[in-house]
Amino acid sequence: MTEALLEVEDLKVTFPGRRHREVRAVDGVSYTIYAGQTLAIVGESGSGKTVSCRAVMGLLPPGAVVTGSARFGGAELIGLTDEQLRQHRGADVAMVFQDPARSLNPVMRVGAQIAEAVRAHRDVTRAEAKAQAVDLLRLVHIPLPERRSAEYPHQLSGGMRQRVMIAIALACRPRLLIADEATTALDVTTQAQIMELMLELQAELGTALLLISHDLGLAGGVRR
Repeated sequence: MTEALLEVEDLKVTFPGRRHREVRAVDGVSYTIYAGQTLAIVGESGSGKTVSCRAVMGLLPPGAVVTGSARFGGAELIGLTDEQLRQHRGADVAMVFQDPARSLNPVMRVGAQIAEAVRAHRDVTRAEAKAQAVDLLRLVHIPLPERRSAEYPHQLSGGMRQRVMIAIALACRPRLLIADEATTALDVTTQAQIMELMLELQAELGTALLLISHDLGLAGGVRR
């Protein structure tokens, strides 16, 4: 039997609330995802979808209490230090966030931001990272990648900025890509293009895809 890529079991997340009460954001989530598979977590806003995935990646704010288990390739992630989790982020698991306008550095060229992600996990020179950034822009179908790499986020359309975010997430060829409402801020046509791109890259790279969405129609249209 094929070994699971990510196994989440009885995951719970609580935050401190007023008058010593705790707020339970995630209450006993369990799922399994295998290499190359697509899994959609669907729910209304505030249901804990994003919190559950941020808990797996260790991206919750101080004060959050996480219990349960999240094993990636058999290795337990819950309870690891931030330094230990950095070994998994990017190389094993990467996340595409909801709003690229807030996630990208507005005063840094997009090529430099991708190159920074490359150098964070690979022992390459600045020139090599710059060349790989252009290759990644080409991979996500951004036209004139050499020119676009020298531009700033505000010079790109919303769809292009999201493609840049996907390029950053794929910088180290992660085994699992988490797409957190990655198309919410886009128009319907661009949404379809971004989803088609992620599925195309998944097939090409063999990456598992964990899709977070409140849109049943969007999730239902993903068949892999």
